Amino acid sequence: MIKRTTAILAGLILAGCTGTETDSATDAGPERIEAWQTVESYKIDKRMNILRTGQWLRQPGHEGKSREEAEEALELETLDPGPAMEAALEIARANPTDDLGFLALHFAFYEHMGFDDPERQEIRDEVYEFLGAHYIDDLRLDRMLLGLIRFGGEGGVDLIDEVVANSSQRRLRARGAFWSATERLMEVDDLRATAAERAQVREEVTRMAQLVVDEYADVEVFRGEAGGEAIQPVLYALENVTAGSVLPEATALRIGGDEESLSQYLGSVLLLDFWATWCAPCIASLPEVTQLQQLLADRDFQVITISIDENTELVERFMNDRMDLPFVNWFVGEQSKLYDDWSIQGVPTYIAVDREGVILGRSHEVEALYEVILEAAGADQATRAELVGDGVATP
Repeated sequence: MIKRTTAILAGLILAGCTGTETDSATDAGPERIEAWQTVESYKIDKRMNILRTGQWLRQPGHEGKSREEAEEALELETLDPGPAMEAALEIARANPTDDLGFLALHFAFYEHMGFDDPERQEIRDEVYEFLGAHYIDDLRLDRMLLGLIRFGGEGGVDLIDEVVANSSQRRLRARGAFWSATERLMEVDDLRATAAERAQVREEVTRMAQLVVDEYADVEVFRGEAGGEAIQPVLYALENVTAGSVLPEATALRIGGDEESLSQYLGSVLLLDFWATWCAPCIASLPEVTQLQQLLADRDFQVITISIDENTELVERFMNDRMDLPFVNWFVGEQSKLYDDWSIQGVPTYIAVDREGVILGRSHEVEALYEVILEAAGADQATRAELVGDGVATP
């Protein structure tokens, strides 16, 4: 366990943030600093567990294993986030607007996902109450905009909508609209939602993207890019890389072969799998993708993996040392224009395509696409049962 003295910890905390409120020095008293030490100790322990389980999952022979299985194999102690969460909320309740209060809210938001409902919702509601009351016009909120959209549920979306509509900070409005459009793009193809719900999300994403073009084209929104340029892949994907669109032509280097194009595979049902050898969830799902390929191989079904690794040698080494990839395997690289142009939001990302090249859906979870793939491939009941069990995959 790493310990820090109160004085050093206080100095590090208060040096780390700047915002519209500057009363940090008077409010970071001993009790709040001691509470933050509880938070920091938990964060360090959790980080070490994540590092150790990640290393275990990447070892040969552990493909398809879960993080829970890794923790059990490594005999890691199950961490209780309760004391750290309560300490963070106590800090925020005492003063939610100083730098220590912001750090506490930041921690509470990102850690609340580890709790079960309804406790998770109670924590989320309290954090949202503080953020909505004190941070709509505070540039420190910029550090949480992406997380609020990605992990915050409907409440996070509502809070970002409030920022975009009413914040006095143009930067927050611009980046809020950008992240809302970019991160919610995947929801347009959420097959668990109804057609009406997906249509509504499409309308909201289109509105936010167009807002960036019309009002914030000059504001830096991501990695030095201004909004007008950064939002273009979202607009392109809305028209060309969502369910119902005809998949655009693309070319890439086949691992161990020559350059190929998607049009070469027209007539087959396709599953495009954007992945990387450093991505634990990508590797964990490869056994499922392999099973899908094997079950539907006689029905003109083809998986095409698309690696965004640094180089082809990493993929070849993975295939030689860890597991065979019985697919068509493409390489586009970590600076892939295809990845950017199609607005792929992280790996793994799966895109299902029918025989005519029409996109059936895309998701970060391959299971979410089982039903549309099975239907497009014309799978029989035996094949369907072997893949999804006695039931039917839920779209």
